[in-house]
Amino acid sequence: MAEFSAPFDGSPIATQSQWSRMARRWGLDGVHAADPADTALKVTGAGTGVVTLQVGEAFVNGFYYLNDAVKSVDVVANAGTVARVDMVVLRASMSAKTVRAIYKTGGTSAPTLAADENGDYEIPLAQCTVAAGSSVVTAVNVVDRRWFTGRGAITGVPGDGRPAHKGQLRVEGTALYVGNGAAWRWLASAGTESTTYTPQWSAGSTNFHWGTSAVNIGRYQVQGSRVDLTIHVAVTANPPGYSEAISVTLPPGLPCTSAMNSLFKWTLVSANAEGTIVGLAMTFPTESTTRIARLRYPAQNGSTTDATPRAQNLLTNTPYNIRPGDTLTIDGSYWLA
Repeated sequence: MAEFSAPFDGSPIATQSQWSRMARRWGLDGVHAADPADTALKVTGAGTGVVTLQVGEAFVNGFYYLNDAVKSVDVVANAGTVARVDMVVLRASMSAKTVRAIYKTGGTSAPTLAADENGDYEIPLAQCTVAAGSSVVTAVNVVDRRWFTGRGAITGVPGDGRPAHKGQLRVEGTALYVGNGAAWRWLASAGTESTTYTPQWSAGSTNFHWGTSAVNIGRYQVQGSRVDLTIHVAVTANPPGYSEAISVTLPPGLPCTSAMNSLFKWTLVSANAEGTIVGLAMTFPTESTTRIARLRYPAQNGSTTDATPRAQNLLTNTPYNIRPGDTLTIDGSYWLA
C-alpha cells in the first residue's frame, strides 16, 4: 500500500474518502448537544404517520450534518402481525454524497446500523415501535438513541473569563474542571494511583516490628491534596512491652499538613481470646508530619456520671498484649503539607 499524506501544495485532500478519514479523527460521531436534555436532532412521535426531527448538528463518519428547520420523517407502515422495531438514523452515503435522516425498518428487534466507512455509515437518533397493522408512531413508542459528541478539553488560567459551556472540560495546571453553563466546577486534581509501601513502626524513639513474616502493608492513593490511607498488619511475633505510644510512618514523601490533626479509625482484632477494640488514630504535626503519632481508645476516668472522659494510648501490651494471630488495621485520610 502506497504512503499518503495531505494536505500539501501538490498533494491536496482530493476525495471524499480522504476527507472522511482525516476529519473523523477530529471528533467522534454524534449529535452536538450540551447534554441529553438538549433537543438537538431529537425525534418525537405524536400518533401520526410521521415522526418529527428537531433542528441540530452532528458528525457522521467525518462529515458535517445540519438540520436547520423542524423536519418530518415518514413512518413506514407495518403490514405484519407483530409489532416492529424501527430506527431513525443519520446515514452518511459515499455514493449519494450526503448525510440524511432516514427511517429504517427492523423486525422484532431494531435493525443493524450500517458501518461501511467507504459506503453507507449510520448513527442512531431514535428507536420507534410500530404496532402490527399500524402506520403511526405514538409518543411513548419513541426511545431516544442519540449518540452525543462534544467539545474537546481546553486549557486555561484562573480568571481568564472564558465562558463555562455546559459539559466542557477545562484543565488548569493539574486540576480538571467542568462547565455547567454558568461557572467552572472542580472535578479532580492530579494525584497518585493506588500504591503500597512498608510502614515503619515505633514506640517513642524505639523502632520495632510485628514479626519477620508479618503482613505489614500500607496502601494509599493521592487525590489533589488529600491522601486516602489504609495500613494493615497481621502479627506473627509478640513485640516487647513498650511504655510509650505506638506510632507508624505515613507514605514516603507525603507529609501531613501542620495546620491540623488528621484522624483515622483503627481496629485491633485479637486471635488470643481478648476480643476486639476500636479507636481513633491521629497525627501530631508539632511532633512529626511524617507519622501517625497516636492510636487512642476511650476510657472512663471514675465511675460517676460527671467523671471526665479520657483517651488512652494503645501500647504493644496495653490494653491487649498484641500477639501472633492478632490483626491491626488503620484506615482514613489526611491532608498534605
